[in-house]
Amino acid sequence: MPRLITLSRAARLVGVKRGALQKKIREGELRTFEGEILLTDLLQSYPQTEVEDTSMLERVEQIMEQAVNKIVRPADDAPDSGALATRVMALSQELATARHEARRLAGVINGLQAQFDLLDSGDSLPDDAFSTLRQWLATALATEAADELETDEIFARETFLRVMEAQIRILPSGHEFLIEGSDSILEAGLRNGLALAYGCSNGNCGKCKAKLVSGQIKKIHQHDYVLTEAEKALGYFLTCSSTAVTDVVMEAEEAAGSRDIPLQNIDVRIRKIERPDDRVVVLETRTPRTNRLRFLAGQYLTLKIDDLPTCDCSITSCPCDGMNLQFQIPVTAGDPLSEHLATNARAHDIISISGPRGDFILNEESSRSLVFIAGNAGIGPIKSLIEHAMALDIAEDIHLAWITTDGNSHYLGNLCRSWDDALDNFHYTALQANGEQSAQSLLPQITGKLGSLDQYDCYVCMPSPLLEPVKNFLTASGAPENQVRVESLR
Repeated sequence: MPRLITLSRAARLVGVKRGALQKKIREGELRTFEGEILLTDLLQSYPQTEVEDTSMLERVEQIMEQAVNKIVRPADDAPDSGALATRVMALSQELATARHEARRLAGVINGLQAQFDLLDSGDSLPDDAFSTLRQWLATALATEAADELETDEIFARETFLRVMEAQIRILPSGHEFLIEGSDSILEAGLRNGLALAYGCSNGNCGKCKAKLVSGQIKKIHQHDYVLTEAEKALGYFLTCSSTAVTDVVMEAEEAAGSRDIPLQNIDVRIRKIERPDDRVVVLETRTPRTNRLRFLAGQYLTLKIDDLPTCDCSITSCPCDGMNLQFQIPVTAGDPLSEHLATNARAHDIISISGPRGDFILNEESSRSLVFIAGNAGIGPIKSLIEHAMALDIAEDIHLAWITTDGNSHYLGNLCRSWDDALDNFHYTALQANGEQSAQSLLPQITGKLGSLDQYDCYVCMPSPLLEPVKNFLTASGAPENQVRVESLR
């Protein structure tokens, strides 16, 4: 019987992005059966896979600390998470061995039945038939299929993952993600880059309602929203108040694009104001707990403070946290709102936001590698897109080039370099234009190391005068026009 494994767990086992596996599926190197991969194909494509990986035990310690210690028990009776992790791994290996032995014996039984049928239809004498059958049985019992032995340890690790991480599959989109510890299904979905529907995220509004198709869930938070008896009978539940006990398939609403995100009006409070340089204000704000902002990475809002004129500003934080919003606002001479934020705004001040708007968003259906080009404070929305792409975990490679002009700085340089240092597939290039070298003249330094641009999706956010020249350069260098998205710095 074929050994199948889900795409998410396959990527986790061999240590690659889901996008890399999707590429192999498109190229015919991996076969899929109802969205799952044949385990023997996976091992053939990644023969270097280490089956004796102990890092999983270290990874699981934090998960078990979060989940196990929520059990009500005396403090001195709390189980050791490391010991539990080791026991679970040992049990998963025992299960894999038992399943292998059961498959082997089932094959022997089927083969034995075939031998009986063969001998029954032949002219062998009873003594000859007995000798032949005994010889065949001894050979069959001593034979171990090489591919079965090779996959048993991988299957044990996959079983271990099934214990520690439940997998959620969403219909009708087919999107899937893993949920760890005691996270709610909504929290885990947002953290993995999915645009699930929600409102308050604490059980008051019911906008995160979903329908359970298969699997087992557990209610982890009380909620004020009341499901009808008919809804309960049909399997409806709130994703913000439930976690997965086993692998789960559910029907849920997701945003397919900006048109699916409703306009919202919220008053947010300033938590922190920073001035990384004299041309940019970084605002950390927080929404009310019962009124989080739902948005897509790369979108923008309209900001209003008291009687000052409004201004449009890109959201520079990740949609995975709709309560804590960040804005990086260029300080422009003569603009009342940006000057107020730079000189007079204080923590705890209120800002009214309206939106979100805009279509400068990721093409989530593409698994192509990504190129981001930012100019000056255009790094703000680019940062949001990058964090979202990291959450989706589908891009094989991510390239970021940040061009600054005279008087501007790479004020997020430490963050960008930390991504470059920590992630094997992230590549950061910092470029400085000056009076003798224009921003356009730096572009070959970005594209020269990429090869064919038709293998990339390109996202560009720069001051308006630079947008058209940059887009023309990219398309002239081989990037298909429908794979280049541009946004003017707001």
